Amino acid sequence: MKTYKVGIIGIGRISLVHIEALRKLDHVKVVSISSRHQIEEKAKSLGIHAYYTDYKEMIDKEALDAVHICTSNDVHYEIASYALNHNLHVILEKPMTMNVDEAIKLYHLAKFKGLVAKIHFHNRFYANNQFVKTHIEDIGPIISIHGEYTQGWAASPNIYNWRDNQKYGGLTRVIADIGTHYFDLIEFLTGHKITEVSALFKQVYPIRGGKLVDTEDIGVVIYKTDKNAIGSATISQSLIGNDNLLSYTLSGLNGSFKLDSDKTSSILYAALNERFKGIETTHIDTLKNGKLHQAVTFVESFTESFRQFYHEIENINFVSDYANFEDGLHSMQLIEAIYQSQSLNQWVKVSKEKK
Repeated sequence: MKTYKVGIIGIGRISLVHIEALRKLDHVKVVSISSRHQIEEKAKSLGIHAYYTDYKEMIDKEALDAVHICTSNDVHYEIASYALNHNLHVILEKPMTMNVDEAIKLYHLAKFKGLVAKIHFHNRFYANNQFVKTHIEDIGPIISIHGEYTQGWAASPNIYNWRDNQKYGGLTRVIADIGTHYFDLIEFLTGHKITEVSALFKQVYPIRGGKLVDTEDIGVVIYKTDKNAIGSATISQSLIGNDNLLSYTLSGLNGSFKLDSDKTSSILYAALNERFKGIETTHIDTLKNGKLHQAVTFVESFTESFRQFYHEIENINFVSDYANFEDGLHSMQLIEAIYQSQSLNQWVKVSKEKK
């Protein structure tokens, strides 16, 4: 089996999870990293010998097969473009880009180059979500979807993050950072696409860590789908008491699935005229070959998404669960519609434009 040589661009908290997850795959090797800050120190701590302050130099000099882009949102487009134009496969952290125009260009570039290009929506790979995806038809036509993705780490006004300003993160903060995870997961599980939204934002603190911010602390969205379901979601990183709660209830004419905790090895199911009962599940058939892999921890969900990614490079007809650049473009169009809705105080349709 070919050993894939990988470069990581941007060395912050999330990239460390990428590296840990990749090191669980025998046929993938992280050979180089790039960061604008403290790169030598970071490389030594990670045991990686090749390191660069300029990602272009890394791509030009290292014989890479793929890059994982884990930078701030404002440079996603330029880095992904450079990598694709140098015939590298790409995993890009969400959100895809700063705006829809950049996303459209990346979508067409990846399609033209014929490379494997993915957006890292790892929640698709938890065991409970894979179970729901496999059994979604059991609940019949879906009529209602509701839930939340809430965290509490930013509840204090002393907390400041680069995402707090549109200059680095784009039009929205919590919608782009974790709302994208929520909406992508809901669409992946149900097979529905969100077509129209009505949104309300609340900024709790206009100043964080002594700096002015111009993004939302809470976003509430109600929406319609292309298959006649209605839904609602609350998205925030400033709600005290929540560590990392992604919950949903998917209700169909024949039953419902419900996730109401951060436990990734269980899901609740109810048939018509029954109460919810728990189902335990810990493994997924990542490569769809009957070989099961555990997928209940944060790192394991990353590993299984990466397992699919590198498998797809050699098996171009493999039907992947990993979000592609078309999914990423739709996610950016959804962010834009949500922002426009809260700005205009009206329902806004989600664009389908790809030109």
